[in-house]
Amino acid sequence: MTPTSPADDATLTPVWREVARAIADLGARRCFGLVGGANFKVTLGLTDLGVEFIAARHEGGAVSMADVAARLTRDLTVASVTAGPGLTNAITGIGEAAKSDTPLLVLAGDVVRGDTRSAFAFHQAELVHAVGGIWRQIADPMTAYEDAWQAGLLALRERKPVVLSLPVDVQEIKVAAKLGSKHAPITKTPPVNSERLDELVATLRAAKKPLILAGHGAVVADAEALLTELADRTGALLATSVQAHGMFSGHPWNLGVAGGFSSPATAELMAQSDMLMAFGMSLNMWATKKGRLISDAAQLVQIDVERGRIGVHRPVDLELEGDAAAVATAVLAALGDDLPGWRTPEVAAIMIARSNRNFAYEDTSDAGHIDPRTLSKAVDDILPKDRTVVVDGGHFVGWVARYLSVPDMRGWCIPIAFQSIGLGLAGAIGAAVVQPDRLTVLAVGDGGFLMAIAELETAVRLKRRLCIFIYNDSAYSAEVHHFVPEGYSGAMAQFPVTDFAAIARGYGADGVVVRTLQDLAPLQRWVADGAQGVFIVDGRINPALVADWYHEIFGAANL
Repeated sequence: MTPTSPADDATLTPVWREVARAIADLGARRCFGLVGGANFKVTLGLTDLGVEFIAARHEGGAVSMADVAARLTRDLTVASVTAGPGLTNAITGIGEAAKSDTPLLVLAGDVVRGDTRSAFAFHQAELVHAVGGIWRQIADPMTAYEDAWQAGLLALRERKPVVLSLPVDVQEIKVAAKLGSKHAPITKTPPVNSERLDELVATLRAAKKPLILAGHGAVVADAEALLTELADRTGALLATSVQAHGMFSGHPWNLGVAGGFSSPATAELMAQSDMLMAFGMSLNMWATKKGRLISDAAQLVQIDVERGRIGVHRPVDLELEGDAAAVATAVLAALGDDLPGWRTPEVAAIMIARSNRNFAYEDTSDAGHIDPRTLSKAVDDILPKDRTVVVDGGHFVGWVARYLSVPDMRGWCIPIAFQSIGLGLAGAIGAAVVQPDRLTVLAVGDGGFLMAIAELETAVRLKRRLCIFIYNDSAYSAEVHHFVPEGYSGAMAQFPVTDFAAIARGYGADGVVVRTLQDLAPLQRWVADGAQGVFIVDGRINPALVADWYHEIFGAANL
């Protein structure tokens, strides 16, 4: 680049400010991060333009906060990390975002171009690509604005995390400011295949017991209202994947979560359906209990915006490529007269009697422990219904899906697509930042919480309303319940009891150890006082109880 004179220099701006301006012009409102030498200035540039910065205690936490924030708002959300270990610390969260189709822009500081001897140097692109992310670099200072703008747009269009490498030498080069663009191009939705649409409508008209299944793709497409209308016009029942839990909440014919976490009613009625329409749902082994929830005689239709995802986990009778909302709109237009379906008093009776709340189980509480199902139902009754539930990974997950209610699809987020535990606490902070009007509830195991405990300081510092519900059995129970029945010792995955209520007070939060329902009185008082700040429920659950879904789905195989 041609050197500039001192007189010319006053009209120029450093590349880091151009990158920040491009991102702000695309509509980014928040940046989660941890600043270091290689990302400090670009992060400062964002804040100068009105982008809110939320400081995390670990880069992994920053990306997980941004991931959940992006899922709940669909805004372009930014994470900012420094060079070298700043990015490697964040890579699990980037992998989770990639597997969850989260539009995320990660600003990653980088070493001087060509410097392979720096302690911070490594091949960023190879690492990012390995976990399913997209990597771009600001290499030409003259196109810095356009390249940053395109990286953000790519994240939104592809619904993937894009890591934007920012070499420190390029960041400092001064360039003439470019005319910005604050309007992203509109992406046109491709038309629905008319022949397959006609086949779908004909199959639907012939069905006696239709069922509409909504997955993550239906959430992304904002298809709830359209799918509800389609169900009401065809007399269909409704159900969701665990990722789409909360969609159809409050609808009288909503069966809830389909799959391993199904209620007995959902499992029974889903198996009776003679036509299932899966909108944006993968139909993997978790969603179908390894196929046992779908009758061999049923017609199975799978609708997905990406053809490559259709029929991956099981054969389908009809595949239709398209956005869930677009396909639902087309079906409604072509349907004609309303259909009777199977919304009968007999079906309603099954839904009530065999629901998760009403279905009987043997309570395994003892002198030192409480049954997690009993505790989950009690906590659900105490906490405000206007909530956002964020779930970490672990053996306990099914009890959360079954017993903690959510008001809508914005009230639920489960960042475990990468099967990592330890992402939930940071994710809950991200949810609390973007939905402060609701109480955020984190459901987490003791192991996952301890992995991420540094971010407890972040939650307290931000003064967000957060209830942390810890299923504490002092173990990595998925491994204990997998290997002990095979005759192995579980000692490697078992630990001394941790007092999380005491830890909460050390961080400036509050908490209570719960072994009986009577122990929940402090939680009740906290809620009565307005549920301000952070409160930890340290639930000492029965470590001997093996979740039924875990046994049925995994058996002797944990992967």
